[in-house]
Amino acid sequence: MKSMNVPRLLRRGPALALCATLAACATYAPKPLPNNVAWHDSAAGPRVTTRDIALPALAAQQIDLHAPLDIRAVAALAVLNDPRLVAARDQAGVARAQAFAAGLLPAPKLSAERDIPQGQSDATTTAYNLGLSLDLDQLITRGASVAAAREHVRAVDLGILWQEWQTASAAELDYIALVGLRERDRLLEMQRQAIAARLGRERAAAAAGIAPRTTADADLIELNAVQHLLATDARQRAAKQGQLDAMLGLPPGQALRLAGLPRFDAAAVREAAGSLDRLPEIRPDLMALRAGYASQEQTLRKAVLSQFPSVGVTLSRARDTSNVHTLGFAVDFSLPILNGSPGKIAVARATRRALYDTYRVRLQQAHAEVAQALADLAILQQERSSLQAALPALQSASQAADAALRSGEITLPQAQRQAQALLDQQLALQANAQQIAERTVALQLLTGSGIFAAKG
Repeated sequence: MKSMNVPRLLRRGPALALCATLAACATYAPKPLPNNVAWHDSAAGPRVTTRDIALPALAAQQIDLHAPLDIRAVAALAVLNDPRLVAARDQAGVARAQAFAAGLLPAPKLSAERDIPQGQSDATTTAYNLGLSLDLDQLITRGASVAAAREHVRAVDLGILWQEWQTASAAELDYIALVGLRERDRLLEMQRQAIAARLGRERAAAAAGIAPRTTADADLIELNAVQHLLATDARQRAAKQGQLDAMLGLPPGQALRLAGLPRFDAAAVREAAGSLDRLPEIRPDLMALRAGYASQEQTLRKAVLSQFPSVGVTLSRARDTSNVHTLGFAVDFSLPILNGSPGKIAVARATRRALYDTYRVRLQQAHAEVAQALADLAILQQERSSLQAALPALQSASQAADAALRSGEITLPQAQRQAQALLDQQLALQANAQQIAERTVALQLLTGSGIFAAKG
């Protein structure tokens, strides 16, 4: 009875194997590309639920789109809505799929043959041969493949986290630029209104014949210069607003109300400086490079394991045409002498060396960038002290010059020079505050402090 089962298996086996294979197969469904830009719904606005953000300071951020947004709220909105981050997160799915594929066991191979005698012969029955083979080479290197894929997934995840850090930092810089332009334009607009009011009085006096026309002409030149600065700022503001809108996934021109510049926090700067020695455990880009290096270590280990002979095992059951049954096995070795294994090992070692040097250079660069940011902040703070110290005297002098101009004690160009000196000082203070905020954001990105700090 047992011998009768084999021919039946020969007849039904391929069909059963095909059915099992088809049942395990995935299905295909097309996914056409979009024809239109997928902006966020202007009525609903951008996503504001922050609990899924990996950065604790942003995950706890409450966002109210109907109120002025502070710098942390804008950073959280960027991390939630930047379309480039959506595409980057898709890469994590690719890496996880590759890790899944690396962990799969080798598929056994089933073979079936049947020989039917033809013509005059001494054959007494139909011959068959059944074989089941397994390639053990993948089992030898499976551990290294799985470890390499696991570290690669970790490197991709950390790379995405670093992109989130950079996106948050870029959003903060756009926020600072927009708020800085708003503060600068407030000063320029006050100056423009003062000049315009004075120009109106001088034109009336010139028309009445009690003042020369040259006085009004001088103010007109000054007014045009201020208006040119305001127009330049308007173009810069439109460009920065466009960058921020793109980061939030909003159509161009969707300006959000913004609060003021963050205050300088000396304690936070000292904390950032104290984290310099812990950068490899803080910065996602450095951690991603370490994970990539660990993945390459396993890739090199796999290449070394692959240089040894690969083994394949085959179990067989057969019957010849004279009705002799056999049960056997076969072992085959693949000698890797000429299959390029030395070349693969050399490439893997060279790649590991390149990753080693890349990490070492990045670590040196990180330390240098932090040192430069700290030095810049110290210089900017000294500059701010000097600017603030000189401001009261310039304010008093400008007020005195304005009074003297009205009484006729000084000429208009003298009063203009004094007013311009005060405006220049105020603009320098505003630019200094903006630069301090920008360097603080850069320092926080470089050291993992501020919004990037993990929960303590």
